[in-house]
Amino acid sequence: MRAALFSFLLLLPGLANAAETAEEIMAHARAARQVENAVQTIEMVIISKSGGERVRELEIKVKVGEGDVRYSLARFLAPSDVAGTQLLLIDHPETVDEQLLYLPAVKRTNRISGKSRKGSFMGSDFSYEDMELSDPPDASHDVTSDSGDVWTIETRPGGDSSYTKLITTVRKADYVPQKIEFFDGDGELLKILEVTKSEKDGEITLVTESLMKNVQKGTSTRLNVKEHRLNVPAEELPDELFTKAHMEQGG
Repeated sequence: MRAALFSFLLLLPGLANAAETAEEIMAHARAARQVENAVQTIEMVIISKSGGERVRELEIKVKVGEGDVRYSLARFLAPSDVAGTQLLLIDHPETVDEQLLYLPAVKRTNRISGKSRKGSFMGSDFSYEDMELSDPPDASHDVTSDSGDVWTIETRPGGDSSYTKLITTVRKADYVPQKIEFFDGDGELLKILEVTKSEKDGEITLVTESLMKNVQKGTSTRLNVKEHRLNVPAEELPDELFTKAHMEQGG
């Protein structure tokens, strides 16, 4: 499983049937991170090794379209040097995800692919690869621990992933991932993503604060949900919103 930034922040309630295999647990965990039609305002705090902070604000809109294709659009609102930058993620159930980055300074949209996927997302500790929701076709999962209230799952992403493995701690009560550890190409621990705060919104569990730590660099990125709306009417999220043309019109 990959830690998708957009989807990791929105979590559904638990499923009724107990999972038996690692694949089932991870499938349920992915389902627990998926919602339809939502809008959030996020504060992103990028923390340097010395403790200095850079604060950015962005709005994320999520929509499920025909064929269960999931669209996520992030638009930076502040500060002024990044305002207007947009990232569109299109998650296809059966094919490779698409990522398009619009840079207002050059009025150009770039497709994020190949080695670019391994780069830092807007100077944060998240990579573009971390945004992706679906597993690569050759990913494998194993339960390494089944104790107390959690499962521990080891994932081997395979393919062209920059990670050799991920270790995910999944809460049994609702299949919500609580921690994901990322291991680099040499098999060394690189990053840790943790849920630090969550709250209920009706029947939905919403992650309100999460922290990605780069243990090798000593840097971290904190995400705080400042505002959120779930089950947004479809007319507020028209299909044309999630297009390259709309981004290039300034969003």
